[in-house]
Amino acid sequence: MGTTPALLNTETALAACRGDPVLAYTLIEQYRTHLPAEQAELVKALAATPPDWETIRKQVHRLQSGSAYLGIERIESAARTLEMALLAHPPTALLMGAWQALERAFDEFLAVPGEDWERRLGVVNRPTGGAVP
Repeated sequence: MGTTPALLNTETALAACRGDPVLAYTLIEQYRTHLPAEQAELVKALAATPPDWETIRKQVHRLQSGSAYLGIERIESAARTLEMALLAHPPTALLMGAWQALERAFDEFLAVPGEDWERRLGVVNRPTGGAVP
């Protein structure tokens, strides 16, 4: 039986940043800042007639990679599932279920205030102005 992927696996995020919580927080905040635009591009590709499945596949592949690097497990898992569904060409109902799971993962991640990620990562002194150290 598998475990539910974490919204943010802080151990993975910190490992990716060589243990630097400020760098991890900064990269996660950059990810959060760009996520709504990524989501909008995916929605636009889905709304096309016919849907632009290749653009969606490329974007979810990129989301999967970036999310995995930062330990954003729910988005990574949902993006991976959607990409596999797109590559397998299943019935539309299965594709849409995978799409909805990715949308939920986006919403769940974005609903957590940045200060919570900061606290979870153990950031003591955050840089001002969003500069990456």
